[in-house]
Amino acid sequence: MPPAEPAAPPDARAAEAPPPGSRAEAEAPPDSRAAEAPPLLDARAARIAVDDVVAIDALTAEARGDRVLCAGDTGALFAALTGVPFSAARARPPAGAPGDATDATPGEARVVAGRLAVAGRDVARSAHRAATGAAPLDPPLPLAWTADAYVAWGARLAGASPRAAAEMAPAALARVGLAAAGKRTLQSLALPERRALVLAQAIATAPAVLIAEDPLAGLDDGAAAFVLAALAGATEGRGALLTTARLDVEGPRGVLVRGATDVLVLAGGELAFSGTFAEVAAGGRVYALTVRSNAELLREELGARGIALRGGPARFTAVLPEGATTRDIVLAATRCRAAIVELIPLF
Repeated sequence: MPPAEPAAPPDARAAEAPPPGSRAEAEAPPDSRAAEAPPLLDARAARIAVDDVVAIDALTAEARGDRVLCAGDTGALFAALTGVPFSAARARPPAGAPGDATDATPGEARVVAGRLAVAGRDVARSAHRAATGAAPLDPPLPLAWTADAYVAWGARLAGASPRAAAEMAPAALARVGLAAAGKRTLQSLALPERRALVLAQAIATAPAVLIAEDPLAGLDDGAAAFVLAALAGATEGRGALLTTARLDVEGPRGVLVRGATDVLVLAGGELAFSGTFAEVAAGGRVYALTVRSNAELLREELGARGIALRGGPARFTAVLPEGATTRDIVLAATRCRAAIVELIPLF
């Protein structure tokens, strides 16, 4: 009987890799560990529908940082990621709008095509739920409950035993600056404190990722500073996926933008921009464009002028380098007969 052939030598990288949980792994450079981790948010031609009506189509983006900021029309995305019903009622009506302007019936948002994953876990199959905590914007609250009871009940809904939930609540409240508010009723909490309370409920069971909806919406600078401090405590040691209706680089919202490792902008159901704030700040001003014809010719024409056009097939972003203006975009469109029907500043 012929002798067995010797086993092939192991891959050099595998031989050098430290065993899981070892001291060597813990001391490995952060970049090497991050390179092996799945993206915090991974979308590949993802289509999100609300009650079978497409709200986001062909979303493709990969965000590998630990602080992802999604700006713009993010309601359907947040609803799909968290299971919180989506409705126009979640967006505050403009001043002067009729009183019933926000009475739309909430709908169910779900991934109906493509792939959407959080930390490597499939959203369509709800595999990500165990690893995430959701903090919706100003949800209805049981005002007669205490803060301790509210956070503990959230932990129990996430699977914690009554005893464990009771122990988790004070720790979660302390992380968001509400250590002394455990026995207060929710009715007695001011709006910034209620925002912090919802963050505490979301992190009570120590999820790997916090998903928070527009936490600074409608707050003045003082209130926003309180919520920013709560958010810093809530996101310490975990990934964060935050949404915001507006992408401001100044004031409290600017703190969120500057602290983001990845910035995604959604507009009209499509991805308008994907990058980093540092990239945008270094590259110049960014505009969102909707192009109805000759888009590829426009891309070539703008490229010749030093202006990068990204995206497609209809929604694009253009980064204007120093010295360039929107006039250059218009002249390029005129030269190649490209029909631009929308040109909006993002940064």
